[in-house]
Amino acid sequence: MKRGLLKVLTGAALSTMLFSPALLIQVQESSAIEQTVVTNPDFGVGQGIEWPKQVVAPYVDITAYSSDEELSNNGALNLAAVAQQTGQKFFKLGFLQARGIRNGRIDWAWGGFNGLSEIDNDEWQYEGIKKSIRELRQNGGDVAVSFGGLNSGAFWEVTQNQALLYDAYMEVIQGYGLTRVDYDVEAAAMGYEANLANAKAVKKVQEATGVEVTLTLPVMDTGLISTGLAVLQAYLEAGVDLTNINLMTMCYGSSVPDYAQGSLDAVDNTMVQLKEYYQRFMGTTLTTEQAYAKLGTTPSIGFESEAHPYFTATMFNRVVQHAKERNIGMVSYWSMNRDSKVDGGQGQVNNRYEFLNVAQRFTDDTPLPEDKEKPTIPENFKAELVTSRRAALSWSPATDNDSIGKYNLRLIGNEEIVERSTIDIKYTFENLKANTTYTVELTAEDRSGNISDKTTLTFTTLADNESEYPVWDPEKVYAAGDRVVYEGIIYEAKYWTQNNNPSESGEWGPWRQIS
Repeated sequence: MKRGLLKVLTGAALSTMLFSPALLIQVQESSAIEQTVVTNPDFGVGQGIEWPKQVVAPYVDITAYSSDEELSNNGALNLAAVAQQTGQKFFKLGFLQARGIRNGRIDWAWGGFNGLSEIDNDEWQYEGIKKSIRELRQNGGDVAVSFGGLNSGAFWEVTQNQALLYDAYMEVIQGYGLTRVDYDVEAAAMGYEANLANAKAVKKVQEATGVEVTLTLPVMDTGLISTGLAVLQAYLEAGVDLTNINLMTMCYGSSVPDYAQGSLDAVDNTMVQLKEYYQRFMGTTLTTEQAYAKLGTTPSIGFESEAHPYFTATMFNRVVQHAKERNIGMVSYWSMNRDSKVDGGQGQVNNRYEFLNVAQRFTDDTPLPEDKEKPTIPENFKAELVTSRRAALSWSPATDNDSIGKYNLRLIGNEEIVERSTIDIKYTFENLKANTTYTVELTAEDRSGNISDKTTLTFTTLADNESEYPVWDPEKVYAAGDRVVYEGIIYEAKYWTQNNNPSESGEWGPWRQIS
């Protein structure tokens, strides 16, 4: 017996969005469903193709219901129509999730929703999803399926049984004819042990099918977060051949005021992490170029929430141009629904496909414009603290049309020249000569090698017997807050102390170094 009911379909977020606007549709659900394992399944959507080494592949929230006549297949986004209008061939569909274990198999469905799977096909939206895949392939395109997502329901959350995971992935890959899959690992699904079990199953699937695997992880401007690094470790230890490590370059919070710059920094810093982790956990030495080629970047375009700035097409262009400069493997974004304006206005995108038009610059043959614009001069260059042996310098950040790569310092004095570079906005010169005048020249250099005009600072080190603080005396008793000079370095007592050499104090000793 079948009965009608209302089902709320909501879009699963890639990273921070809990739900897209609710859309009510009429579906049919069986009162009882027989669960079976299908051998060599074929879901009738055709066979995938080989993906380019560098690819633009926007995420599609394939569970979000679309009523747009031009771009809807029974409520699913019409990918073939998008491809015909834009030339875009590749998409990543999110998200396949598990509803539990039933009759000895992982019970999976798109978004975990009833009606959106082979087992309980609603014969409407699910057929629209399959039609979108089939027609896109008939037009020379392809899809990758993404497992996981922000919301609970990742296969490896439901079980760590490698045989069950293997069977489920084989069913999906064979049924949908996939040549590439994505594992979107975030929130509660980032545990190391669960991901290690999943990665071992994925490795076996990869050996059986040759499917390409991408791993999508949260990131900050400093690189992969600690839980993301643990997930990466699990996949490398399991021996999975990762085509891309895709970074969720989005939703950083107030600690990253410029989301575009944060996304560039995230790619550059993760490249360094990849080289380290591949060496540590696979014994593989990646060149800088190889590490960049393994990366993907995925911003959240348009309006995400009041907690985050609106991510503009101009900001996205910076991300795309940087990706092109670095020769990374993939450019994506969340989501195609927003960019095609079938999201009910949630993403507040102004013009249909304005972000896709930018993304496609990643793989066009247009040469990158030569950057000849030099950075601004660093301001507020000053000596924070000068002793007989050290000088602590600081300055305000320079600005550039692209990004500052480093700051160059040139110390002149005591009949010698010392050159140093730093990515920070401070630097301390040590082992200076007492009672000596030094000049420091400071320039900013961008990633294209353009160098700013210099700013100059002059200071004189103190004489050995000249300081606003007394020289440390081993016989004297010092209380918390007392400061002394020892070998040209200023120390402050953390608590009562006597006859404790400041230079030997260490982290837990009575002295802290001030300069």
